[in-house]
Amino acid sequence: MDASPRVLIVGAGFMGTLHARTVQASPLATLCGVVDRDAAAGAAAAARFEVPAYTDLWRAVEQTRPYAAVVATPDPVHREAVEVLALAGVHLLVEKPLATSVEDAQAIVALAERHGVRLMPGHILRFEPRCVQASTAVHSGQTGRPVLVGAARWGRTSLGARVGATTSPLWHFLIHDIDLVQWVSGGVIAHVEGAVRVDSPAGLSTLTATGLLSTGAAFHLATGWTLPDGTPEAYRASLEVHGERGHLHLAAEQHGLTVSGQDGAAGFADAGWPTVHGEVDGPLRRQFEHFVSAIIDGGAFAVTAEDGLRAVRGAAAIEAACVIRRLT
Repeated sequence: MDASPRVLIVGAGFMGTLHARTVQASPLATLCGVVDRDAAAGAAAAARFEVPAYTDLWRAVEQTRPYAAVVATPDPVHREAVEVLALAGVHLLVEKPLATSVEDAQAIVALAERHGVRLMPGHILRFEPRCVQASTAVHSGQTGRPVLVGAARWGRTSLGARVGATTSPLWHFLIHDIDLVQWVSGGVIAHVEGAVRVDSPAGLSTLTATGLLSTGAAFHLATGWTLPDGTPEAYRASLEVHGERGHLHLAAEQHGLTVSGQDGAAGFADAGWPTVHGEVDGPLRRQFEHFVSAIIDGGAFAVTAEDGLRAVRGAAAIEAACVIRRLT
């Protein structure tokens, strides 16, 4: 391995491009190439980042010889990319969700173990300072034993228009909060009492789910793309823990900044990956640099492969219980 490990980006869409910016900004790694089946998307990324672009993953691996890769392809085809990369001995940061089925998630974990590569799921909230503090507060006993843990996450309707053809509120948004609730509570989703998704012809989609965690606490989750495009913040999210000795509330909305003008108002942009002095910063960069540091020095990941698998299991349980309704 070079002093600065070579990193390949697999998927040149919205998140893949963000990851490429993150790698290029980091002093810990070198961006060595971008892969996308869409030749135009790959070429645009190659021109922007001044690295080679490929439509074939095998060829990219053979020619760039990466030490690690970020898998940011559409969620249902993560396994396909991992099959190639793990066989080549490439360490893996896989965007959330690890997969969109328990079978594929288990296969991804098994592939990494079989070929001796490190695997970290990209659950970015594990690197959001307030979420880390919330988890620490609960695990240190400040709230007492949780009785109810709830989380909600709402995005703009334009997000649904952009991603709705290839994903759903469950796999795009709620997977964040499934991992968050399981991490903070110390349990996993054990029983889904009920779940319902309501879609509107106006482009709105909501999903709510409730049930029990393995700790005995109740959970309640809600998500969707419902906010008007004029909403100042790109998303609104919250976490509530009702414990036997205390209560925790986390609100992630404006992040302390709203700018109002003649054409409307805008909140703090891209809180997960803010641009600071021209470079990607925030949780996304912390996640990547943690991943790189761990594969270099052999340290433990803050998000384990098993954590990613548990999140997929929780999402799959909600999906199996979900009733879909469409407004007419």
